[in-house]
Amino acid sequence: MMDLTELRRQHDDISLTAKQLTQATANVAHPAQVGAIRWQLARQLMAHLALEDRILYPALQKSGDTQVRDTAARLQTETGALADAFATYMSAWSDDRVARDWSGFCSETARILTALTDRIDRENKRLYPLADGARSTGEPIRRAG
Repeated sequence: MMDLTELRRQHDDISLTAKQLTQATANVAHPAQVGAIRWQLARQLMAHLALEDRILYPALQKSGDTQVRDTAARLQTETGALADAFATYMSAWSDDRVARDWSGFCSETARILTALTDRIDRENKRLYPLADGARSTGEPIRRAG
C-alpha cells in the first residue's frame, strides 16, 4: 500500500525548502548562500519524484476507477517533466555560474519553483484525494509491476 501520509509530509518539506530558496533569492547579498538550500531541495525532490513517478502514478493508472486512472494519466502528462527540468536546472547552475549571473539564476529559480508549486498543488488538491477515495473503497494502491 502506498503511504500517502508520507507523500504529503514530503510535499510539506519540499514546499518549506522551496520557500526558503525563494526568500534566499529575494534577499541574499551573497549568492553562494543559496547552494545548501538548492541541494537540500534537490535531495528532497528527487527522492519524492521517484516514489510518485515510479510507484504512485503507475499504480493509479491501473485503477479500476476511470476518474482515478484518467486524472493520474493527465497529471503525469502535464507535470511529469519536472524531474528532468529540475535536473537540468541543477546541472546548468553551478555555484560559479550563480555568482556570475545572479539575476539569471533568480529568474530561472522562480520558473522552476513555480512549476514545482503547481505540481504539488495539483497533486494535493486533485490526485491525492482521488487516491484516498480509491483506498477507502478497498482498491489497493500498490507498487506497479
